[in-house]
Amino acid sequence: HVYAVEATEMALYARRLVKANGLAKAITVIQGKAEEVKLDVKADIIISEWMGCFLLRESMLDTVIWARDNLMKPGGALYPSHARIAIGAIGGMKERMEQKRQMDKSDRQEWSTFLQLARNKYMVDMNVLTPSYHKELADYYYNTAMCVNLHPEQLMGEATSVIEWDLHTITLEELKKDKIANFEVKISRAGLMDALAGWFDVDFKGSKNQPASKNVVLSTSPRVGITHWGQQAFLLTQPAQCGVGDVAKISMKISRQKKNDRMIDAFFGMDGFFKSVRYTMPETTYHID
Repeated sequence: HVYAVEATEMALYARRLVKANGLAKAITVIQGKAEEVKLDVKADIIISEWMGCFLLRESMLDTVIWARDNLMKPGGALYPSHARIAIGAIGGMKERMEQKRQMDKSDRQEWSTFLQLARNKYMVDMNVLTPSYHKELADYYYNTAMCVNLHPEQLMGEATSVIEWDLHTITLEELKKDKIANFEVKISRAGLMDALAGWFDVDFKGSKNQPASKNVVLSTSPRVGITHWGQQAFLLTQPAQCGVGDVAKISMKISRQKKNDRMIDAFFGMDGFFKSVRYTMPETTYHID
């Protein structure tokens, strides 16, 4: 028997579809949060499309792990069963950054016009808000990751896997901790590196006790073409000219946002010698909202 759990009113439509297709005896649709569901029997497998952009956006995996621990039999299987995040060096983003700079400039000019209007027409001096507004613009244009669909030719080398999880063993406590990694990306295509980018793969290979007959991989790499999730691009405010064989040493931390723990912040720092020139990028924050 299949229990379909859905928190939203989409459950009402699911029930109608189940009934219309003569599957009411095989599928029970339950409207509610998984954490509130009570089943007469525990599940043999759990299937859930929980993945967000950069894998972790929206933090839906928390609910899947709770369901694994409370609603699934010991030795059961999750689908997907394993997950990975990869980071690569990217080129070909110069126009995107220039667009951001032009939009930032335009917004600043509009703010200046608004200040003059407020002062001349309404006799209100709003200039005290200018630093806060400029910081908000900088956060939006330069410290927010972009959801993009990259072309394989934009990859400047093989990506590095920075997070790998077996979803049958990872705990909620581990999920909620900062994810920290120090790694290297080797450049195999010379050119201007103007971004880092991240994406994920998930495996559908079952558990140790209930392995799938064939492993199926869902990848969101630029090499597989356009997907629903795309990739997350982290534009560099200071691009670097790289040569073949150069190595970028990268530090990364992924944290849940304090204002909304379903969204995440990624922190990147980078160091290396590119074409024999020293390059250093201090730790930079990117919001994944």
